[in-house]
Amino acid sequence: MLVIPVCLSAAYIDGLADAVEQGLVKAVGVSNYNEQRLRSAHAQLKKRGVPLASNQVNYSLIYRAPESNGVKRACEDLGVTLIAYSPIAQGILSGKYSPDNPPSGPRGRIYNKDYLTKAAPLLQSIREIGQRYGKTSTQVSLNWLMAQGNVIPIPGAKTAAQAEEFAGALGWTLTDNEVRELRQLATRVTPVMGFPVESF
Repeated sequence: MLVIPVCLSAAYIDGLADAVEQGLVKAVGVSNYNEQRLRSAHAQLKKRGVPLASNQVNYSLIYRAPESNGVKRACEDLGVTLIAYSPIAQGILSGKYSPDNPPSGPRGRIYNKDYLTKAAPLLQSIREIGQRYGKTSTQVSLNWLMAQGNVIPIPGAKTAAQAEEFAGALGWTLTDNEVRELRQLATRVTPVMGFPVESF
């Protein structure tokens, strides 16, 4: 476990505030801050009159740790935007994988046939909802995150076509019932914890 000494963390935050005051940057954002570190950084910056703009953490329909570890609530309390990386869970929520077609490489060892079999009802529901709107599974998964409020997903686009697909998550909204349905199905899928960096 990586532990950042309090004095070092405080010096880092002061350095970010210095950069704002010197006009080098317009805003301060942090990444993978747990609730305690987030609240502490916000308070330290506030003393200097510098707002904390964002906290970037792993967050998706099948990895909802920010909801249970206090990070999302802290962001809402403090007016800090939660930026969600890996919002389609390394492609698992895109609909291109199935028990008969798992991903290759390291992802295939994590998101294997057994995992994808358990996730099948969720993935099927995402597809069906997408069909109602003329949207892809990726677009539905991104829209679900935005429906959580104060969340901006940042999927990684490798091509122009992917960027265009991601843009299709904007301009429409899932119904409350659809948001609840997807959440309920997702709770039946064990999240892949990986390296929960926001826990320290």
